[in-house]
Amino acid sequence: MDLEKKKELALLIGETVCSTYGVVGLTRVKSLKNQLVILKKENYVDGVLVFRNLKDKFDIDVHLIVAYGVKVSEVVNQVSKRILYEATKKYGGIFGKINVYVEDLLVL
Repeated sequence: MDLEKKKELALLIGETVCSTYGVVGLTRVKSLKNQLVILKKENYVDGVLVFRNLKDKFDIDVHLIVAYGVKVSEVVNQVSKRILYEATKKYGGIFGKINVYVEDLLVL
């Protein structure tokens, strides 16, 4: 998958994730300073990693911040389902695993 397609996919995933109930936003992988930043739309590619697995499918890693007080397992489940649905609808069945990493909880 070339860079332009990855950016397009990251934007699709970012919009899908951020419209899910309980999600505050996408973030980068935790840095050494443990400073989390909620990414803006133009930087969604920093919170979404897309890579080819051994079975010639693409796996997706998503790093997000969830609102404090929601059931995290339900949010993760919904995010994963929605990403798979939207990505498959646009690109076909080329995706394998979708890994959702909750980097932090944020009190709203």
